[in-house]
Amino acid sequence: MVNLSRRNLLMTDNKKKSVSVSSLVRQYRNAFMANGDSPAGVLWPRGRQSLRFDALTRHFSGNDFSVLDYGCGLAHLKPYLDQRFDRYKYYGADLVPEFVEVVKGKYPDVGVQLVQTYEDIKKSVDHVVISGTFNMIDSSDRAEYLEHVQAALVHLFSLVRVSLSVNFMTDRVDFMQNQALHVNVSEMADFIRNHLSTRLMVDESYMPYEFTVVVFKDNEIVRPDNIYRQS
Repeated sequence: MVNLSRRNLLMTDNKKKSVSVSSLVRQYRNAFMANGDSPAGVLWPRGRQSLRFDALTRHFSGNDFSVLDYGCGLAHLKPYLDQRFDRYKYYGADLVPEFVEVVKGKYPDVGVQLVQTYEDIKKSVDHVVISGTFNMIDSSDRAEYLEHVQAALVHLFSLVRVSLSVNFMTDRVDFMQNQALHVNVSEMADFIRNHLSTRLMVDESYMPYEFTVVVFKDNEIVRPDNIYRQS
């Protein structure tokens, strides 16, 4: 894991971004044209989205919260949440124009934003959910792309009031595709502790080659019990 200062984390290279974004958009567009509004249409050919969504959101409680689905794809998270919560505000953001248009058509009342980079996100929300968004490397340099991922986590976490949840593919595999980002669990957890919050959950229980990290904004320790404050 690259050891970065906060200044380096927030640096951007616009030229490299424009090239890499167009490459990612092309791959997602091709998947959508071939598979339509389905898990395969957002490059989840084996489905299993409910397992991922459960790991990412099982800590949600109550109603009247807001959630940003960063890299929302075709907004498959929304019907999952609709089945579990009566009142909440869903926002989506994605870099694929076709995805944004489909989501607007399916859910006219939903706020969905076409973005080029995480820096386009300005709105504060209770929760940010990031599912599969960082699985594909948009650069020939893995270390450079990992810096981009880390910077995105820092920025998006600065906007949350309650939590950020994100999933990755683990590096404990026998085979890695050239464009796939496989992340070391311990190194990512250490990065999050050092740059986001010391209060987090790492879940490796739902699939053998993926993991989810849930990071909580409130990391105040209640003394003298030495426990985190319960919401």
